Amino acid sequence: MTKAVKLLAILLFVGVLALPSVAKADSFSVFVGYADNLRPSGFFPTPWLGGAGVVSQTPTGQTLDTGAVRIDNTGATPITITNFTVTLNGGGGPTFAIWSSLTINPGQIGIFTQTGFANFDSSDSGIFGGLPPAALAPTVPGNNAIGGCSSTAAVLAADPGDAALCASHAPLISFMENGTLISMTDTGQIVNTGGWDFVNNGAFNEDGNESINWNLIGSQATRGGSVPEPSSLLLLGSGLVGLFGFSRRKFAL
Repeated sequence: MTKAVKLLAILLFVGVLALPSVAKADSFSVFVGYADNLRPSGFFPTPWLGGAGVVSQTPTGQTLDTGAVRIDNTGATPITITNFTVTLNGGGGPTFAIWSSLTINPGQIGIFTQTGFANFDSSDSGIFGGLPPAALAPTVPGNNAIGGCSSTAAVLAADPGDAALCASHAPLISFMENGTLISMTDTGQIVNTGGWDFVNNGAFNEDGNESINWNLIGSQATRGGSVPEPSSLLLLGSGLVGLFGFSRRKFAL
C-alpha cells in the first residue's frame, strides 16, 4: 500500500469518527379512552389507576366521568411529561390544563385523567350535543358502537358534510416530553366520545355508560379498544408513530 493510500485510509477513518452520532428517540406510545364508573360497562379502560406499573396524579377510589390519555414508556430511560393539555373542538376549546409534571419510568404507564370529579368531563362539549346526526348513529350498518365523529371511515364518507365538520373539531393533545414539544390529534375522537354526549347511548340500546377502552391515538375508533400487542409497542413509539398523528426524533451532535 502506498503512502498516499494509507493517508487516505486514515483520513477516512478519522472522518467517520467525527460524524455526528444519532441518538435513539425516546420510545413511548399514546392512547386515548374514556372512564365512567357511574354505571356498569364492559368497556371501562384497562389497565387503570392502581394497576401494576401505572402512575398518575389521580388518586384511586374516585367517582369517574372523565376523558383519559395514556402514555406507555416502552424505552429504557425515564420520560418526564410537563405542560400537558387537551383542547377540544379543533383548538376552539374548552382547554383542560389541570395536570402537573409526571415522570414515567421504563415499563411504566402514565395516565392523565380527572384530578377531581368531572374536571375533565370531555364528553359534554362536542359539536353534536346530546345525540349524533342520524347518518352517524352507532347503529348505522357498518358503524362501530360509538358513532358520531368516531364513526368508521365508510360511514363518514357517506356523510361528507358532517365528516368535514368532525375533521375540523378533533381534540388536540400536547405536552413536553423531556423538554421537547409533542402535539397530536385524536382523529378517532375518543376523548370527546365522538362529539356527542355518550351518556345518551342508551337511545341505541347500549349500556348508558360512557366508557371507551384504550384506542391507539390516530387509529380508527372502537369501543372495545385498539391496543396493539406488546411486540408492536416499541415500533410505534420509536418514530413511526408519526403515522398516528405525531413524530418524535432527537439528534445529538
